Amino acid sequence: MSDYKRYVDRLFDDENDEKIYVKDNDGKEIAFEQVAVVDFEENYYAVLYPLTKIEGVGEDEVLVFLIDEENDQLVYAEDERVIDGVCKLLDEQE
Repeated sequence: MSDYKRYVDRLFDDENDEKIYVKDNDGKEIAFEQVAVVDFEENYYAVLYPLTKIEGVGEDEVLVFLIDEENDQLVYAEDERVIDGVCKLLDEQE
């Protein structure tokens, strides 16, 4: 049996403490620490803290990504309503 674990499955694993890597538009890998997975409007979103400096992102900011389970990938959330909703739910969980 293989030790391979789908990328997205690692996000749902409470014991996973590996860094999450996401490629930017230029193909450069950016390292993130997983903060949470939030269920919002019938989709799951990963809340990630960048470990690599990202221009325009503050040191205390997180980014929100839609978890595309079918394609085993993360899609950057750009809709402010979604981002605000996910962050509000995250605040309520804490």
